[in-house]
Amino acid sequence: MKQLLIFAITLLLGNVVAYAQLDLPPVAGNPRATVSEEVGITSITITYARPDVNKREGKIWGALIPAGFTNFSFLTNSPTAPWRAGANDNTTITFEHDVKVEGKDIKAGKYGFHVAYSPDSSILIFNKVNNAWGSFYYEQKDDVLRVKVKPQALDKSVEYLKYEFTNHSTNACTIALMWDNLSLPFRVSVNTEDIVIATIRDQLKGNMGFNPQIVLAAAQYCFNVNKNIEEAYGWSKRAVTGFGGQKSFPIMSNWVNAAVRTNRLKEADSLMTEVVALGNAQQLATFGRALITLKQADLALKLMLENQKKHGDNFVVNSGLMRAYSAKGNYPKAIEFADKAIAQAPNDQQKKATEDLKTQLKGNKDIN
Repeated sequence: MKQLLIFAITLLLGNVVAYAQLDLPPVAGNPRATVSEEVGITSITITYARPDVNKREGKIWGALIPAGFTNFSFLTNSPTAPWRAGANDNTTITFEHDVKVEGKDIKAGKYGFHVAYSPDSSILIFNKVNNAWGSFYYEQKDDVLRVKVKPQALDKSVEYLKYEFTNHSTNACTIALMWDNLSLPFRVSVNTEDIVIATIRDQLKGNMGFNPQIVLAAAQYCFNVNKNIEEAYGWSKRAVTGFGGQKSFPIMSNWVNAAVRTNRLKEADSLMTEVVALGNAQQLATFGRALITLKQADLALKLMLENQKKHGDNFVVNSGLMRAYSAKGNYPKAIEFADKAIAQAPNDQQKKATEDLKTQLKGNKDIN
């Protein structure tokens, strides 16, 4: 009899394990869903199950989902719990990097996501337990963050609960839980620039650091966002002089750019001969305009004059000299080169644009 009992228990446990391994449809027919988007380079992923309204329009919020915390917890030491923000297992939200939710800091990680609904101010809860069933084992002591948001009415009822990403920018987005006639939106913001720079710094410690094109891109990102400029100068120089470095126009001109941005003006000037030797007329003219933007009119004029020596009398060269003399405040000289550029314009559109610039110069107005 004892052996028979042991056999029955073993068989029962085996069936439980086998059942747990089956790939079965979701409980109660609530579709499983995952939605993921990036803010900058930070991935945000929400995994949830989608209950439907099922002819209960207007009876979801405050009824099916009671206001506040309810008494369906399975824990005697935590008698109340919020809603699971979905169906079945924990709704989870994963942040690849540290972010802010509604202006409050939360670390990178995967969190159980819960809601304590209120028509005026709902509480969104991020809890470090992310593998439980629903909210039945929710404990407040495991909360990592709570924020309050105001529910918003929807123009059109949403049958199956969903999460949507909206109002995107490089550093933020809005995530909205939407179901029936309400939306619960919350803002997630990310310090994208610092995250990217930290990632770049790590990547350049490996094989990528020996690829001058990648090192160039790393420096240029910093210049584009105007952050980490001193380290970017080091990367710019490294792209030329480091192991595997290259001397091409983009890489050399970027070194000059870096030297200017870090006030190493003598160094920038000393590199100009190599830059001129490597660049075509359009490249040099474009770089000259970049130097003007950096308030380096003298260096820009020197470059434009070298462009003239190398590439002669043409529209691109004369347009560049027009801008360089304008930056110096020498408007008569700028008009002289404007006239040359107008006569050499390759099409009516560029001719008209240059004539408009000449008009500004005649009014002693800098065209840069």
